[in-house]
Amino acid sequence: MLALAWSPALAGAAAAAEDPRIPRPSGPVDPRPGGPAPAEPDLLALKVEPEVLERLEQGERPAFWIVLAEEPDLSEAYTMEWIQRGRYVYQRLRETAQRSQEPVIRVLEQMGAGYRSYWIANTIRVEAGDYRLVSSLAALPAVSLVLADRARPLVIPEPGSEEARIQGVEWGIADIGADRVWTEFGLDGSGIVVGSIDTGVMYRHPALDDQYRGNRGDGTFDHNYNWHDPTGLCGAPAAGPCDNNGHGTHTVGTMVGDDGVNHIGVAPGARWIAAKGCEFITCSDEALLSSMQFMLAPTDLEGENPNPDLRPHVVNNSWGGGPIDERYRDAIRAWTAAGIFPVFAAGNDGPACGTVQHPGLLPESYAVGNYTSDHTIYFQSGRGPAPAPFEGIKPDIAAPGTSIRSAWNDGGYAYQTGTSMAAPHLSGTVALLWSSGRLMGDVAATRQLLNETAVPVGDMACGGGPDADNIWGHGRLNALAAVEALAATGMLAGTVTAAAGEPGAGPQAAGGRQPAAGAAQACGGPPG
Repeated sequence: MLALAWSPALAGAAAAAEDPRIPRPSGPVDPRPGGPAPAEPDLLALKVEPEVLERLEQGERPAFWIVLAEEPDLSEAYTMEWIQRGRYVYQRLRETAQRSQEPVIRVLEQMGAGYRSYWIANTIRVEAGDYRLVSSLAALPAVSLVLADRARPLVIPEPGSEEARIQGVEWGIADIGADRVWTEFGLDGSGIVVGSIDTGVMYRHPALDDQYRGNRGDGTFDHNYNWHDPTGLCGAPAAGPCDNNGHGTHTVGTMVGDDGVNHIGVAPGARWIAAKGCEFITCSDEALLSSMQFMLAPTDLEGENPNPDLRPHVVNNSWGGGPIDERYRDAIRAWTAAGIFPVFAAGNDGPACGTVQHPGLLPESYAVGNYTSDHTIYFQSGRGPAPAPFEGIKPDIAAPGTSIRSAWNDGGYAYQTGTSMAAPHLSGTVALLWSSGRLMGDVAATRQLLNETAVPVGDMACGGGPDADNIWGHGRLNALAAVEALAATGMLAGTVTAAAGEPGAGPQAAGGRQPAAGAAQACGGPPG
């Protein structure tokens, strides 16, 4: 069941002052001269999530998040070319965070609290705190909310069964016509970089090794700007990509995988980078927001020297769940402003209506449901509509997600079922479209093209209409029809081949495996 996020409106100021869950300090809040003043009880109830207050009342010192009120205006970015656009969004986000977070950081340092600041959403994670600290922070005008620290579930798939392959091409790829896009239009994703936020990737897998952007092509690898492990589960100091689950390797395989025999990826000419946003079967807020930030401005292995020029074009997110959280919406809006296409699994909580998971239910996310090889919706595929205040059609589209064969973290292949498997079919399709040299970075136009060329189903059991419903979205994904429609407009110009560092190229547009000269190298060394 979807959990609605706590908000000040839900909290209700009238009863806040008498709320017995709000712990009262037994003595002075801060006996030091000049110490920060505490928040009044009614303000505390308005700004602080009840879970945080309950844990404080129990004598705990929980980790928590501070959400700042100020948000930058990124609208100007939509008029810019790829490189300028990414730099502008990054700079505006950094400037806003640095300015607005200054009074909060002053209090944190004065009171000896450990913290980490983020700019992808204007937020700060505090490692631990007591009532005095939380109350002092809530009293600051710059602070909008204080939220609990939580983990969100990986979208857990089920094992699948063997499906027929057509001349070595997996059924899902053939069903959406991706193989025909390769042969009839010469588009395979070349020049496009896909990002994965998941459990990691087995980067030496034979179907993924060549497509890894960190592969220098001479038998060596450079993981700077290509891999991010925020919790250090793959090694500290930071080592190369790993996958302790298999889920992330599988989803990346469906986007780009190909070893010359096993044609498992929709866009085998694209390159991939990844961030370990999911520790194993859950994904902490800390790991997810750090990973989302990395995708907008990748860093070196130490997490330093961010470079938005090296951001991917599309990011696949086969995770979701938990309460609605505006920080994730802010991060997705920032991606979109920077021209990154945000793909999310719809979740596996069906068949009831209203089961599409957060963040896929957000209007800015492009959520993908799961259909089978006989063109029926999988019974567990998340359904819409999205909850209030969004209430729009969800999922946005459906893609092959049942018994999908792809790479696994043991070096072999596995069949899996779930919306986690459907989402990378959509991500790979965006890579195909954008490798044409047109639409790249135009998220709105790409969404429209995907919607208009989908095969409508019109199952209105959960609401909607004949052209878009809350079970299939706009219908079954049709990569071939999308490319054909693009060609019919005269916009199909051939693959992206601009030199690295130029607008529209991405870091590997010329087909090389090394980071762009003057970018990563010049900057130095940082769940279906």
